[in-house]
Amino acid sequence: MKKRYYVTTIIASLLINMNSVSAEELTRQAIATKAVGQFGQEMRNKLVESLKKNGPSGAIDICAKDAPIISSRIEHEYGVVIKRTSLKVRNPQNAPDSLEKELLESLSALLNSGKTLPSGVVAFPNNQQRFYKTVQMEMACLQCHGDPKIINERVRKEITAVYPDDMAIGYKEGELRGIISITVK
Repeated sequence: MKKRYYVTTIIASLLINMNSVSAEELTRQAIATKAVGQFGQEMRNKLVESLKKNGPSGAIDICAKDAPIISSRIEHEYGVVIKRTSLKVRNPQNAPDSLEKELLESLSALLNSGKTLPSGVVAFPNNQQRFYKTVQMEMACLQCHGDPKIINERVRKEITAVYPDDMAIGYKEGELRGIISITVK
């Protein structure tokens, strides 16, 4: 019963009226929006280029090696901490903390109930320094995150070599992949 109450509380917080947001929170939200926008655009560009050039195998290195470098540079530039996380992580270092886990569960429940997920960068419920942006599965993502029976065997082996405990498979287009969590320092 406590879990259901918490999920309802989180969902209500997700749908909060923006009139109650302070100017300071809006400034932090603007910083988080810029940081996650730059991160997302750079990652998307690299992934699209690599997929065209090297196929899905090339995307593995982008996510494993380039993403931490890109996020580190943006973190330094904007004074934020960027984290990609999910309920089904590929890299155990990206496992959600307790707040992220509860938020991800609430977002999944929201999406599963037929509701639209918040777009843009949104504050964590009751937290003026943490923000998030949802990441939903796109068709191109399924080459590495889709049905394991359909993922190319070579790609699957390469993913397993880098991430032996991979759980980030079995998704369908439109599902919640996870969030990008941004903490403004």
